[in-house]
Order: sequence, then C-alpha cells, then structure tokens
Amino acid sequence: MLTRSVLAKRWQQATIKNNIIFNWVFGENRALFKGLVERLFQRQVGNFAALTSERSFKNHQVFYRPRFDTYGEDDLDNIINVELQNENRHDLEKRIAIYQASLTQRALAAGQSFNERKQTLIAFLCDFDLYGRNRPVYKLKTTVEGQEDILVDRGETNVIFNLKATDLAGLPADYVALLTYFNTGQVSDDFTAAVDQEFRRLKGNDTRREYFMSIESIITMAESYARQEGHEKGWQEGRDEGREEAAKLLIEDAVQNQRDLDSLLTSLKAIFKDQAHIDELLTKYYYR
Repeated sequence: MLTRSVLAKRWQQATIKNNIIFNWVFGENRALFKGLVERLFQRQVGNFAALTSERSFKNHQVFYRPRFDTYGEDDLDNIINVELQNENRHDLEKRIAIYQASLTQRALAAGQSFNERKQTLIAFLCDFDLYGRNRPVYKLKTTVEGQEDILVDRGETNVIFNLKATDLAGLPADYVALLTYFNTGQVSDDFTAAVDQEFRRLKGNDTRREYFMSIESIITMAESYARQEGHEKGWQEGRDEGREEAAKLLIEDAVQNQRDLDSLLTSLKAIFKDQAHIDELLTKYYYR
C-alpha cells in the first residue's frame, strides 16, 4: 500500500489532466462543461439540466456498456460525452465506436421519427498523438467509398483532440487558450480563469484530497496485483481480483478508522461503476 506521504505528493502534483480532477471540474459544473464543449466542437450547445461524472450505462448482464468520464444532455437535443485519455491503449477507434453506440441508443425515443434523432457528440482529449501527424484535431467522418466528397450524416460527431500538438496555426483563440491551460496551467482568458478557479477550489478541499488519495491507493494496488497475477491467470482476471482485494482493504480501513459510509461509497464508486457490485462488496466486507 502506498504511504500517505506518497499519496499526498501525487495530490499536490495532480493537474487538470488527472482523470479524477478532470471529472470533478467538468462533470460537476454545468457552466464549465458547456464552455468546454463549445470550445472543443466550436458550436453552440444548449443548457444542461444535469451532468453526470463517471456515468455508466452498465444495465446489461452480458454485453459491454461503457463508463463515461463526463456526460450531459442539453435542451437542444444534443447528447455529449467528453473523455480524457492519458495513455494510448491502441484501441481508441474501437472505443469511440462502442461509446457512440451507447449514446445512439438514447438518441431516439419510441414513436419518434428517425429525423428526430438527437445529435450525439463525443470528444476524446488525448495526451498523445494517435496518428503521429502533429495535427491538433482529428475529425472522424463517414464517407461513401470512391466518392469521399459525399459525407454521410448519421447525426454523430466524433473528434480526437491531440493535446501534444505543437502546430496550432489557424485554430480558434479560445481553443488555443484551453489547450495551453491543459498543458501548462497558464490562464489566458475568462474561461480558463474560471476553470483554474474551480481547480484550485477542489485542490484546497481536504475532503476531496482524502477521496483522491483513497482512489489513487486502490487503483495502484489493483494494478500491482493484476501485474503479479496476470502472468498466470491473464491480465483481466488478475486485474479484477486485484480490484476486489484493494476494495476489501479500503473497506476494512474505513471500518477500523470509523470513516463515514458516504466517503467510502464515493471512493468505491470511482473504481467500481456497477452499484450492484458495490452493494455485494459492502455486504461481504462492511456489514458482516
């Protein structure tokens, strides 16, 4: 288990590009999420009645359902998902397809015509250059083979943003300001100032720090256990066992130190998105 000093240092060094902090900043603030989306897609979006950070639609026992970093539905019939990806796992295009399919399921209600389909928008902010072309933005489009000038409008927008791009010529100033903030923390306009203010508010919150340290601890333990077990049982099986073992230790620590249940649930939900599975873990290790 990582020491508190190591975890505290990770908290101190964490930037907006840390997934946990990114989800807090943009997944809990409708104005900041709206501003982020408008700068990424360069289009107006509506107001959001609610946002969801780390939302999961895992409502099927057999087929995969993705977990979203930030998810919102506005009042202009847009369904929007923004993801932060720090590591190239060489599956991004397939991941986007699955995420898009999950949004599409929610884009048309029973009895509506197909022309009433909501627009679905997905943005991946990647801290690496997926295609190695130094382009800041890669827009994925569907065309007709042999007639690439014909664009197929499926009501979908999928964009990969390369946070490592160095050639930013011709890009909108508000997007350049956003990219600069992500990479350097430099504030250069009103929006990045608002993002930075929320970032600093969270970093100054003791409760958030404890949540962060708990989450970092359980993730690190799960990955370590998975590496040890992965050689014999396969990575996924080892990873799953590692996550459960780490969750067990987290729950036992909460019981021993009399931490409140809400804090424990927040930490568990950052690791396990399936509430039914969290209930099983609590029954097994907390309520015994």
